[in-house]
Amino acid sequence: MKTYGLYIHIPFCAQKCFYCDFASYSGKEKYVEPYLKTLDKEIRLKTKDKVFDTVFIGGGTPSFLSAEELGVLSDSLKGLKLTQEYEFTMECNPGNLTEEKARVIKSMGINRLSIGLQSSNDHILMDIGRIHTFNEFRKNYLMLRGMGFDNINVDIIYGLPNENVTILKKTLDDVLDLKPDHISCYSLIIEEFTPFYYKHKKNELNLPDEETERVMNALVISTLQEGGYERYEISNYALQGKKCQHNIRYWEGRDYAGCGTSAHEYLNGERQENVRTVEGYIRRMEEEGSASVREHQNSFEEDVEEFVFMGMRLLKGIEKKRFIERFHVTMESLYEEVIQKHIEDGLLVDTDEYLRFTDKGVEFSNHVLSDFLLST
Repeated sequence: MKTYGLYIHIPFCAQKCFYCDFASYSGKEKYVEPYLKTLDKEIRLKTKDKVFDTVFIGGGTPSFLSAEELGVLSDSLKGLKLTQEYEFTMECNPGNLTEEKARVIKSMGINRLSIGLQSSNDHILMDIGRIHTFNEFRKNYLMLRGMGFDNINVDIIYGLPNENVTILKKTLDDVLDLKPDHISCYSLIIEEFTPFYYKHKKNELNLPDEETERVMNALVISTLQEGGYERYEISNYALQGKKCQHNIRYWEGRDYAGCGTSAHEYLNGERQENVRTVEGYIRRMEEEGSASVREHQNSFEEDVEEFVFMGMRLLKGIEKKRFIERFHVTMESLYEEVIQKHIEDGLLVDTDEYLRFTDKGVEFSNHVLSDFLLST
C-alpha cells in the first residue's frame, strides 16, 4: 500500500519574528474564518483516496488559532485515512498556547508537538521578535508533558544578534534539563526582505563572527550528543525512536501533498506550490478550485539532483538500493568521478550500501553537493 505525507499551512501569527521569511502574517484575524473554510475544501480534495502516515501542521503559528478555530480545523481532518503507526505533528508557540487549546489539539489525534523556543535568553528573545519569555515556554512545556504529550520537539536557533557562546551554552543546558524527545538546532540565516535583512544591510545587527559561529556549531553537536541525542540529520537530533518521520519523508524524496498558502507538494515527480497570500489563496480556490501558482514536472536530472541534495542531509546518507529502485541506474554510473574525488579529499564515505558525508564533509556539504549537479 502506498502512503503519503500531508503538510497543512496555517499562515496566521501574533507577531512576525524579525528573521522569518515564511508565508506568515499578523493582523489578518478577519481572514481566519474564511481561510479555514477554504482550507477545508482543499484538504478534502487533496486527501481523497490517499492513506497518510505523516501529517504536519505548520505556519505561521497554528497555536495562534482559538480553541474553537482549532475545532473547525479538526472537523476538516476527520475524514483522513491514517495508518496505524501515524505521526501527526503540530507547531506551537509559547505565548499563545493554553490548556484549553492543548486539550483540543490532543483530541485531534496530534501525537507530536514542535515548539519554537530559539533561545532561553529573554533579552535575545525580545531582540528577535518573539512574544514569549523562557519561563512561559517552560510552563507550556511542562503543561503539555502533564497532559500526556510524549513526543515533543524544541526548535533552537544559534548565531543570533548579541548572542555569544556562553548564552548559547545556557540555552542548550536549559533545554536539556527538560529532556525533549527531539531538538532541531539551526544557525541563523539572514533571509531577503526580512526586518533582519534590512538591519544587516545597514550594519545594525551585532552578529557573531564566522569563527564564533564555528565554535557554536561544534558546541551544539557535542552538547546534544553528550546529552543522549543522535544527530541523524545536519540540524536535527533525536532520542531513540523519536526521529521526525515527516521530515524524513522530505529528505528521502517521497510523496507528500500540501494544503494552504505557500504549501508545496511533491507527487509522482511533479512539484506544485500554492499562492503565498491569504487573500490570493481564498480567491483562487473560490474561482479556480486550485491555489496552485507553480507546477513543474521534474526531468530525470532534476529528480536525481533533488534526491541526492535532500538525501545527503541525513547522516546515514543515501541508500544505494533505493537509488537504483528509483532511477534504474547506479549512483556510480552517474557520479563515479565526483564520488572518487571527494573520497580522496576526505569528505565522502562510500560503502556497499550507503554514500554519506564524513564529519568534515558535513561541514563542507554545499561545496561537495555543487559537484552533483547534472542539469547545468
